Amino acid sequence: MSHYETFYELHHRETPFILANAWNVKSAQVIEANGYKAIGTSSGAISNSLGYEDGEKMPFSELLYMIQRIKAGTNIPLSVDLERGYTDDLQELTGNIQQLVDIGVAGINLEDAQGEDIYLKKLSAIKNHLVKNNQQLFINARTDGFLLKVNAPLETTIKRAKLYKDAGADGLFVTAVSDPVVIKAIASAVQLPLNVVGTPKLSSIPSLAACGVKRISMAVFLYKASYNQLDKLVKKVSTQQSFDALF
Repeated sequence: MSHYETFYELHHRETPFILANAWNVKSAQVIEANGYKAIGTSSGAISNSLGYEDGEKMPFSELLYMIQRIKAGTNIPLSVDLERGYTDDLQELTGNIQQLVDIGVAGINLEDAQGEDIYLKKLSAIKNHLVKNNQQLFINARTDGFLLKVNAPLETTIKRAKLYKDAGADGLFVTAVSDPVVIKAIASAVQLPLNVVGTPKLSSIPSLAACGVKRISMAVFLYKASYNQLDKLVKKVSTQQSFDALF
């Protein structure tokens, strides 16, 4: 199977798969070496590692370079956190998509923080471009109704899920949800495989699986945990006046 086909199939298993999120080649290789079936990137992690704030403050060219290096250094499906697409120009957007397809990316996350009208235009442009060029890319539609605290976030999420599926989305990524009751309600109401992030309030993988989730991401948490450990390590060297902690 192609990487796209493998990645698509992972979303349609009885049990959810765990997606660890990388920020450079080495982190991606560690993820692959530990038996994960696919790699996601985290825009927050990549941006922060390069000295940028999250939220498309990083130039697309720098993101693209990092994706090229990660893809060249790994052998499992790679999904890219594309934020809002790094442009509002639809022609430029499909150009960005084509560059990712050319690298061999299996999927993307695309977020709807600008609202569903703009989002649907972007989603439709991407899907039409892929169909026109006989190409495949798993589109994980990220919806931020809970994160942005919109009115009636559950109802809004379910409504958007149908709109996004009809426009060509392959999966639904709902942010800022940690209530099992809410997650179950979403999973049972939508026709797309549901993706959520493991959080401090809901970190149990079996509990998330019981909610009907099909994909569980680490998002920026893996990056933060890694650098928290690095911070502790360099502090030990300084406070203990010894390199023992390194060995």
